[in-house]
Amino acid sequence: MSSPTKPNEPWDESTANWYATHYGDWPTTCMPIQAETWRPDEALVDIGCGTGSSLRHLTALCPQGRLVGIEPSPAMLAIAQQQTQQLGLGARIEFYCAAAEALPLADASMDSVLAFSSFHHWQDAALGLREVLRVLKPNGRLLLSEEPEILRLHGIILESLQQQLQAAGFSPPTQRLLTQDAAACHLIVARKPALGVLDKPQPPGHESAPAPHTQEAR
Repeated sequence: MSSPTKPNEPWDESTANWYATHYGDWPTTCMPIQAETWRPDEALVDIGCGTGSSLRHLTALCPQGRLVGIEPSPAMLAIAQQQTQQLGLGARIEFYCAAAEALPLADASMDSVLAFSSFHHWQDAALGLREVLRVLKPNGRLLLSEEPEILRLHGIILESLQQQLQAAGFSPPTQRLLTQDAAACHLIVARKPALGVLDKPQPPGHESAPAPHTQEAR
């Protein structure tokens, strides 16, 4: 999948509309969902939710769950909110304009964190992963998917990405390639340990800097 922007270039209204038209409901928005199991009361957040397509798919699978969409582009967020309202699902999904590096969610509040085709957009991957660990419940999961073409374009090596997740404090991740017609994506699933790295006691003089906390939006 390609886009009309360069890496880290802001998504204005024109870019957001282009993406929504060409890739808003691309198969990779739901392939990882179909590959996993979901609880009816699952609490989950989609980082870089784009048009909100993945979350709308999940409303049927998590009818009693809390579904949250995080999108750093105001233009894209407006499209997600509009499409969700048009389908009568506005009351089921919370949308916030925010980045992966500063999630407006409480500690240990999410069962799952989704990052579908968005990880390569994160400005600070290490900080973003710390935030993911912060908002995940113990044994909660991160579902990260990227298309092979995008990994190559951004110089991301799959094995290095898996190592990065473990170094950040996740349990050893699993990885599989999902395909559907002409679409393909790598799905990586990594869990926050019951006693996460961020919660482990540190020797004197080795305390980690606290992750940025933001008041949870309501």
